[in-house]
Amino acid sequence: MIQNAFYLEDVSIEGAYTEESILATKNFQSRQDDIYLLTYPRTGTTWTQNILIGMVYGLDELSQTGQSEMRFKFPYLEICFEKEGWGHEVANQITSSPRMLKSHMPSHLAPREIFSNLRKNIVVVRNPKDTALSLFKFYQTEPTLVGFKKTDDLDEFLLQIFLEGKLNCGSWWEWTKSWIEKCREYPSNHLLIHYEDLHQKFEEAIGQISDFLGKKRLDDKYIQDLKIATAVDSMKARYERNSQEKDMVNKGQMNRWKSEFSLQIAEKFDDMTRKTFKDDDIATKFI
Repeated sequence: MIQNAFYLEDVSIEGAYTEESILATKNFQSRQDDIYLLTYPRTGTTWTQNILIGMVYGLDELSQTGQSEMRFKFPYLEICFEKEGWGHEVANQITSSPRMLKSHMPSHLAPREIFSNLRKNIVVVRNPKDTALSLFKFYQTEPTLVGFKKTDDLDEFLLQIFLEGKLNCGSWWEWTKSWIEKCREYPSNHLLIHYEDLHQKFEEAIGQISDFLGKKRLDDKYIQDLKIATAVDSMKARYERNSQEKDMVNKGQMNRWKSEFSLQIAEKFDDMTRKTFKDDDIATKFI
C-alpha cells in the first residue's frame, strides 16, 4: 500500500499519492467531452459520482457499480492504486465517451487544460464543520490515511489540524475559495453545487446538472429512481458488496456538527469563514 506525506506547491498531501502522480494529473490531457468532478475530500464526492453515473450512463449501469467498478468508470486521477496503477493511467485506458474523472486537488494543482480548453467541470462544496467531522472519522478508518492519524481527540483534530489545514489537500478554506473563484472566472464550463442543496433541493440540482451537461432533463420518475439508487443505504450495499473497505460511504447527513461542536469551536470555524470570504454572500452557506 502506497502511503506518503509531503508538501507540493504549499499544499499538504497525505495518502496514496506521489509527487509524480499529482504533477502528471496537473499536466493531464483531456478529451473534448470529458466531465470532471472536483471536490475537497468528504464533501459528497461518492454521492455525486453515483448521481452522475446514473444520469450519464444510466440506472442499470449504476446498479452494477460498486467501489471497485467506480475506479474504472470514474477514475480518481491523482491516486496511486497498488494493482491498477496511477489514476490518470486508468483514465487513459477508457475508450468510451464521455469519460468522467475525479480530482481532489486545489485549483492550482488541477489539470491545467480544463480551464484553457473549457472542459465541463462540476465543483461540489460542503459546510466546513460537517466536512471536518467526516474527515475525522475517515482518518480513523481509511487504510491509506490511518498511518497519518494525528489524534483520537475530536477537538484537537478540529482546532490543530483541520483549522490549520494540516491534512490531505490542505486548507478547506483555501481550497473552496480557489474553486469558487474558478467557477466565477469560467462560468460557461463550471457548475458549483452545494452539498446541502443536493439534500434539500435534489430535483432542482439534478435539473441544473442536466442543463450544464447539455442533456435533456430527466422525467420525474427517473429522478425519484435516481434518488433512491443514490441514497446512503443503496450506495453502501453496492460499495460493500465486494470490498474490504466499509467506510467509503458515510452517513451523508447535514448539520451533524451541531451535536458535536462546542460553541467556541463553531465560532472559530465561522471566524475563519468570515476572514476567508469577507463580504462575499457565499459565506452564509458555510456558517
